Amino acid sequence: MPLPHWMGLCLALTAVSCSGEEKYQGPPVVVIGIDGMTWDVAATLVEQGRMPHMAALLERGVGGDLETFVPTYSPVLWTTIATGKPTKEHGIRYFSEIGPNGQPLRDGLPYTSNSRQVPAIWNLASAAGRKVDSVAWWVSWPAEQIEHGNIVASYAAQAQANVLWKPLVWEEGIPELTWPPQLQEDIAPILDAGRPKGELVKEYNERFGLIDKGWKVPYQREILFRGTYHADVTHKRIFQQLIRDKGLADLSLLYFGLPDVAGHFFWRYREPDAYHYRVPPVMVKRIQDHIDKAYIAVDDWIGEIVADLPEDTIIMLISDHGMGPANLNYEKAAQSGAHEDGPPGIFVLAGPQVKPQGLLPADNRAVGDLLDVVPTLLDLLRIPAEPGMSGQSMRALLTQVWQDEHENLPARITAVPFRAATAPREPQEGLSEDFFNAVDQLGYTESSSGGISGQNRQDSQNPN
Repeated sequence: MPLPHWMGLCLALTAVSCSGEEKYQGPPVVVIGIDGMTWDVAATLVEQGRMPHMAALLERGVGGDLETFVPTYSPVLWTTIATGKPTKEHGIRYFSEIGPNGQPLRDGLPYTSNSRQVPAIWNLASAAGRKVDSVAWWVSWPAEQIEHGNIVASYAAQAQANVLWKPLVWEEGIPELTWPPQLQEDIAPILDAGRPKGELVKEYNERFGLIDKGWKVPYQREILFRGTYHADVTHKRIFQQLIRDKGLADLSLLYFGLPDVAGHFFWRYREPDAYHYRVPPVMVKRIQDHIDKAYIAVDDWIGEIVADLPEDTIIMLISDHGMGPANLNYEKAAQSGAHEDGPPGIFVLAGPQVKPQGLLPADNRAVGDLLDVVPTLLDLLRIPAEPGMSGQSMRALLTQVWQDEHENLPARITAVPFRAATAPREPQEGLSEDFFNAVDQLGYTESSSGGISGQNRQDSQNPN
């Protein structure tokens, strides 16, 4: 009988770590991924005192730019972050399957975790005996089996609400949503509370108010935005319950999508003078603060999470790319905010082990790129990096005391064995259609995102 792939990982690392005889003694690490967050918005809100929890992390840590890669497709970038490998190695090349001609297959399915060709950080850390919790990461469905920890998977990320609470799906439940399987029963009350017409409606309305149904375009876009809010709050609550019920993991990962959706949909109202067409002033007055409010909501969630963490916790905030005004001449474009030119994402590292530098100056803010995240996490967790990882640990951001006490581990000589990649799967018949509908609403079609032709800069590992 073949071994489960996590057991193969264990045998390839050390028998000691997988048998549980060796216990990790370092501080816990919490990673919060925030899709599309940019310092162009966040830095101002921090200065104004409107993101106090981000400000508190910066006071005891460092903030900088995380260089990204183009094309800036979220499934690709978040998989690069999770694996420390470029596209040509991890195999997630777009939102859905790519054909031999480099274009999406006509009947291709959205990429799923079984299509990934290399282990992610949750595989590597768990196999090394570290407990890992991961909630809502892009391309994490079906939930992978890991020996130490819990996974709550995501099939559609920002559009997860379109899938989680679809009537027929809700009745039956998404299969393989969690690992271990029984975790799905534990989180069922939280999922129920997050339903589109559930208790979060009032909370959302208090934050963002209502958009006039007569404003067809912003009203339709607000539906997906509202769903993203419900999904993000639901995942935050699941993350908090895991900590309360099962204890804080050695490595915890959580994903939020709200700032990305807000940026795509509402930038024209935030910065109307940047566009070469008239943005109705009445809409500007009503919707102008939606992006700021989305950032403030995430800051509030960060504050709730940090309040429950031990003082020695290392906290990392990352975004896959930045965001800015786009389609300035095209009023009918789905996106009025975008990131095709690869603006850098945010990076914050905080904790007693981090040199307190605050937010670095705008003209000297780069601290690393997406490929550096996993090497940094492995370094913090005292796990050797995989061979061939071109990224480097950002250990220079840590105190000299920490660096002196923790040598730079050499990379493994041979790669950790990993199960073979297989074709994408569909959780239930028809769910891929919901996925694509949401992607279309966000403007991620070939016409709106420039297609997928041309060299992917991750393949040459040139950050932009």
